[in-house]
Amino acid sequence: MKAVLVLCEGRHDVVFVQRSLGAVAGCRWRKDRIKDLPSPFGALPGMSPKGLIARRVERDADELTLRSAAYPPLPQFESTVFNEEAGIIFLLVRANGRDQVAAVIDLLEDVDASMGVGGVAISEYAAAFLFDADTVGLTATLEEFRGHYSGHFGDLSEAGHSGWVATATCPVGVFVFHRTAEDETGTLEDHLAPMVQSAWPDRYASARGFIDDNRQPGDEVSRSDARRLKAIVTSAGQFDHPGSPLSAMIARDGIPKVQFETSPMSRALVAFLQGVPWRDDPP
Repeated sequence: MKAVLVLCEGRHDVVFVQRSLGAVAGCRWRKDRIKDLPSPFGALPGMSPKGLIARRVERDADELTLRSAAYPPLPQFESTVFNEEAGIIFLLVRANGRDQVAAVIDLLEDVDASMGVGGVAISEYAAAFLFDADTVGLTATLEEFRGHYSGHFGDLSEAGHSGWVATATCPVGVFVFHRTAEDETGTLEDHLAPMVQSAWPDRYASARGFIDDNRQPGDEVSRSDARRLKAIVTSAGQFDHPGSPLSAMIARDGIPKVQFETSPMSRALVAFLQGVPWRDDPP
């Protein structure tokens, strides 16, 4: 079996990937216990039964604050999605993207060391990085990515949006959410909002009016269009999920599966995640 680490920025990005893989590629989300996941992420063979995820979760609780104990540090494994026909597990990791470079590299070093144990179920892994272009744009985001991670992976000069580079460590890919080829700024919300609008047109229109008619320039919701869209989407979804965050609006009980099946962004993302250049693939 092969593994793809999908390093996402936030929890709703994790859910978007999870649902896209399910709707477009027929992948299946599973609620396996940590020890039952394929090693080295689950239990290890031989004399060291605890796998990578369990070791990273375990901490000296006496040294933590209550808040730290309740919220494990990032990067954090949040979900597993299986493509059983292809023999691939997608491990979705919430990493906060740009803000957790040192912690992400620490995780990658842990993966490399764990893969070297021998006799593990995962034969090869790939690392897929997902980012928002935000206001800095696609080109600057890619340059920042190369600068942050070339020290770990080596030459990433060929790393581009929705593409893969075969490094000495593992295949590395990067996917940047942005508006269009002409407008390289933006976030996942620019593609998520039309899906929610299509699913709940009346609710979306009312939520947009409420947010736009009442927000003030100094409000947090007015700081960026991404924050505005998050507020609209979350407001539109409150009828079935009162008090819940954005991730619940797009989860399995949120917007319908057909929105992911037909979303150009979902399809592009899944094509990227399925395009890993595995070492044992035929040339």
